[in-house]
Amino acid sequence: MSRLLPRSAAALLAAALVAGCINTDPNTGEPAPRGGQRYEFSEVQRNAEKLENGMTQLQVLYLLGSPAEESERKDVWVYLPERYGILIPAKALRLQFRDKVLVDFGYRPIILGERL
Repeated sequence: MSRLLPRSAAALLAAALVAGCINTDPNTGEPAPRGGQRYEFSEVQRNAEKLENGMTQLQVLYLLGSPAEESERKDVWVYLPERYGILIPAKALRLQFRDKVLVDFGYRPIILGERL
């Protein structure tokens, strides 16, 4: 039992350190968007209120900027918060396109660093 406690404490410490890891702008020290994402997630969320099915990829790009991730076929775009959602759950914005037209979008939870 005494061996379990140090391992648990070490695991919690490691998780806390990972959760604190975010990309920062080297010039300002501010959190930086992940991947190729153009804008901070808070700005993406504000602008996402204007999303409508039927928008073209170009219209979405103009509204939200480039996504953090996109599928190989470029028909799924994901916008991510600066924090990884390890200890505090977060959410990602996922957009689905068909023939370069927006057909579905919404937020998906990020729990323990994994998108559900």
